[in-house]
Amino acid sequence: MHLTRPVCYCLAFALTLFSNAVVFAQTEETQQLSDLEDPIDTSDILVAKGAYAITITDAELRERLGELSSCLELRSTGVVKGYIKTYVQIQTAKTRNMLGKRLTYFPLYESKFKEYGVPEDLKFLSVVESALNAKAVSRVGATGLWQFMPSTGGEYGLRTNTAVEDRSNPVKSTDAAARHLRDLYKQFNDWALALAAYNSGAGRVNAAIRRAGSRNFWTIQRYLPAETRNYVPAFIAATYICNYFQIHGLTPNDPDLDQQLTDYVNVFEGISFRDISDATGISYQVIKDLNPGFKRDYVPPTNEGHYVVVPERVMPAFIRYLNSVSSARKYKLESIEKYTSADNGDGRYWISNAKPKEIEHVDRFAARLGISGVQLKSWNNMESNFVQPGQMLKLYRPVFVQKHSGIRIEAPSAATIAPSKPSVLPKKNSAPIGKPKPAGGQAVQFQEEQQTPREKQYQFHTVRRNESLEDIARQYATSVESLRKLNNLDSVKFGARLKIREF
Repeated sequence: MHLTRPVCYCLAFALTLFSNAVVFAQTEETQQLSDLEDPIDTSDILVAKGAYAITITDAELRERLGELSSCLELRSTGVVKGYIKTYVQIQTAKTRNMLGKRLTYFPLYESKFKEYGVPEDLKFLSVVESALNAKAVSRVGATGLWQFMPSTGGEYGLRTNTAVEDRSNPVKSTDAAARHLRDLYKQFNDWALALAAYNSGAGRVNAAIRRAGSRNFWTIQRYLPAETRNYVPAFIAATYICNYFQIHGLTPNDPDLDQQLTDYVNVFEGISFRDISDATGISYQVIKDLNPGFKRDYVPPTNEGHYVVVPERVMPAFIRYLNSVSSARKYKLESIEKYTSADNGDGRYWISNAKPKEIEHVDRFAARLGISGVQLKSWNNMESNFVQPGQMLKLYRPVFVQKHSGIRIEAPSAATIAPSKPSVLPKKNSAPIGKPKPAGGQAVQFQEEQQTPREKQYQFHTVRRNESLEDIARQYATSVESLRKLNNLDSVKFGARLKIREF
């Protein structure tokens, strides 16, 4: 076929554009792949801001990763090193918060993963997903510690409505994550591929396997979506930083022991956080922090039940309270022995000691003591993952509260006590005043001349748009009739402030 000169010019121009496009595409791909290559062995400083400087080589990073046991290959790559730098040098404050939250969530993860036969070291996946923030929400709507999308969460029984967000419920979301990871492993028979599928979906991983003609993550990596290519390296970096943070000068923001030693129970009755606080003596804020899956600080009634987390030491008191409000079922402690304490002190926790008889991994040794390895390491400032023979280890044990009795402490008036006179004992039949006598000290007691009636205090609720009395009654585990009498009304209006109950 004969082509005219103008047509030839146009065709040549088009071929030139196509050639340039191919070169650009190849250059872009090369740039992306170069980021995934192992860096040359150079020295670099990986140290938290404000801490002493430490020079660490890439060879040392690879050696430390090699010392960790994992269900997948812990490679040292440029991307892994980049994530470690982010943890240590860029997001230092966030990393310290995350490291502290390990003490709250890792014991739960280990227990659930063991229940479903999932490797316990996959707990570090939650660090990648949410930095252990139970209320984390991504730009696409993934929510919670394990960043479930609504569709995937629904497949594993996670509910979302106006009262609850199960994806933010630590117990329920971890149970779902364990089952989801188990299902992905059954499909791919490889944990690295299972993690990639957790991030991008099984379909994309299967497509990458077909294109690469391989089932090795590092071989198919270039065929995965951009975010998923770096997902396993991000997991490796999270594994590293959770094991070697002390070397980099990072100090975790550890939570109180009440947020480390916790337990949970499936609750079917409607109760408010205020009810739980009153029944156990635990502060309202701690109850709220331990139960981020409830949107209105209220556990709604349900036939399926909701997992409620409380400090382990007050679980007996909580069970006693649940039995007092339940007419349909009997709540029981899972293990009576577990909730028996030989300590008769008045503190929240007492300290015991343990001595290993042989070298053993800290996780295995801690498991026999009924705690988590991360807790044992934190309580004893351990850097090694192994306990040594004869090493004296400190353990915190709870003093269990069988029944909480709130004691109202009245402030003495100026006329009651003369500064120059010693304190005297309370009159007979007067209300309990002051705190129990502390160890090694003397309790100070005051006399009340007159018992003045205290001003009534109420729990209040501000009515939201389209909210009815029935909605409010369910939220606070009370009755519509009680709300009507307390507020002298028949209906509610948006913005109204209602009394719920007297304290």
